[in-house]
Amino acid sequence: MIDLEAWRRERRLVAREVPDEIAQQPLRRLEEAVHRLDRAVARGTGRLSSRVERELLLIMGLVAAGRPAEAAERAERLAERLEHPSARAQ
Repeated sequence: MIDLEAWRRERRLVAREVPDEIAQQPLRRLEEAVHRLDRAVARGTGRLSSRVERELLLIMGLVAAGRPAEAAERAERLAERLEHPSARAQ
């Protein structure tokens, strides 16, 4: 999973250092989506499909590229898919 605290420290993007509330929103959305993903994965079988792994790699790439809004959007969509009852039935 993505360690957002380490990512923020490395890039000095701690929420309290960013005065503009709008600038903080992507990071907060991303952080919440990562928590949702963590819970969804923990409830699963312990194995991730190649599709989920690929999506997580894409999310990490977006974070590394400094594109947290896009990473948050992808993470939210993935969390929705993994939280859906049909995903737990497998």
